[in-house]
Amino acid sequence: MTLLTGFVDGLLYPLLAPAHVVALIGLGLIAGRNFLAAGAAIIAAFALGLAGGLGAIAWGVGETPASDVLLAGATLCGLIAATGFSVSAWFAAPLALVSGVALGLDSPPESILLREAVAMLIGTACGGIAVLAVIAFSASAIARLWQGIVLRVAGSWIAAIAILVLALRWAA
Repeated sequence: MTLLTGFVDGLLYPLLAPAHVVALIGLGLIAGRNFLAAGAAIIAAFALGLAGGLGAIAWGVGETPASDVLLAGATLCGLIAATGFSVSAWFAAPLALVSGVALGLDSPPESILLREAVAMLIGTACGGIAVLAVIAFSASAIARLWQGIVLRVAGSWIAAIAILVLALRWAA
C-alpha cells in the first residue's frame, strides 16, 4: 500500500463504517438546521474532537467504547433533528466535540507501516470533516423545503437506527 492509497482509504473510512455514517448524518442535520448561526462552530468543534481522537489513536490508546458513544450521540442528534428545533452552538458544539473524539477513537488505521498509518489518519480527518460539511450544507438547503419536514423525518430515522443498533449490541 502506498501513501496515496492509505490517504484515500482514510478519506473513505467515515463512509464505510455504519456507525460513522449514522453519526455524521445526525450531526449534519443539526448543523444544517441553523447553518449560518452555528454550523461553522459545530463543524469546527467536530474537527477539533476528530483531531484529538485520531491523535489518541496515533499515541496508542487501547480499545474504547467509542462506537457506542458515537451511536448514543447519533441518537441524541436524531432526536433533536426530529423535534425540528434549532439548538444553539453552546449545546451543539460540545456534542460535536464528543462525536468527533468518538469517531477518531473508532478509526484505527489498517496498516502496519507508520507512514501509511499516518496517511490513513490524515485521510480520515479530511474525509470526516468533508462529509460533515457536505451533509450540513445539504441539510441547510433542504431545510427550506416543506417547512423542514424532510429533516425531521431523516432525524427520526437516524435516531431509530442508532437506538436499534445500540439495543442489539447491548442485548448480545
